Amino acid sequence: MKSDRKKWDRRYSREISDSLSPDPLLLEFRGLFSSGRALDLACGLGSTSVFLARCGYWVDAFDTSLVALQNLMKRSTRENLSIGVAVVDLDYYPLPTNTYDVVTVFYFFSQNLLTSIRAALKPGGVLVYSTFNYHHVNEHPNFCSDYLVPLGGMGRFFPDLQVIADRESSGENPAISQFIGTNSA
Repeated sequence: MKSDRKKWDRRYSREISDSLSPDPLLLEFRGLFSSGRALDLACGLGSTSVFLARCGYWVDAFDTSLVALQNLMKRSTRENLSIGVAVVDLDYYPLPTNTYDVVTVFYFFSQNLLTSIRAALKPGGVLVYSTFNYHHVNEHPNFCSDYLVPLGGMGRFFPDLQVIADRESSGENPAISQFIGTNSA
């Protein structure tokens, strides 16, 4: 985790969080979001966390980068947003179960975490997942394939969720898979 943290801290120390916009997927499905409790995994500088907090959610924002989370906390304080942060290594951090009305994951994929991500949703909760897929290696041949959505898209990993959107490629970018589903349990 220490090498991951250093890598992401270096990257985020060069970016400015106030200029970030939410992912277009969130804007497209804005009607799904009202209020409650949300979890933003691998949140980075927190554009998703800020979007959800502005929609009325209390947001738990998790990331491995302390630098990113410090920037997010400054913004959260300045804008009086309900966002709590935690520096976590998602490979080892146990997610709470049956806790969140919304769980979001952008640009992070680990098959080992999919069951716990799904279990974090409350009944009626919404999962929003958008990340790199197997096409990403065409542009980045050294990218570790363990962190790419394999052929077939995201929906097969969440068969018990009611599908709202399941896209193996995202519009102009064939290297992004997207999934939105609700826990109808």
